[in-house]
Amino acid sequence: MLRNTGMKKKYSELEVIACYNRTVGPYIEKNTREIWLKNTTLIVKLDSGVLKQELSAAKSKLIDAINQELGIRLIEELEIW
Repeated sequence: MLRNTGMKKKYSELEVIACYNRTVGPYIEKNTREIWLKNTTLIVKLDSGVLKQELSAAKSKLIDAINQELGIRLIEELEIW
């Protein structure tokens, strides 16, 4: 139904953000300032330096969990700012 690639991209981005929020839980979701998808890279800006370190340490697990939640291998890289 979403034939316009811009609409598909936005839908994918919204779905990825929803999967990220479900995966990280409400505390990290609340401390996430910005999140967006650039090609196959998920970029996340956090308010807390401690959370940045924690998510950086668990980067590959988080990528795998989000992709599993999505049902496809869409996210290949995670940048945490």
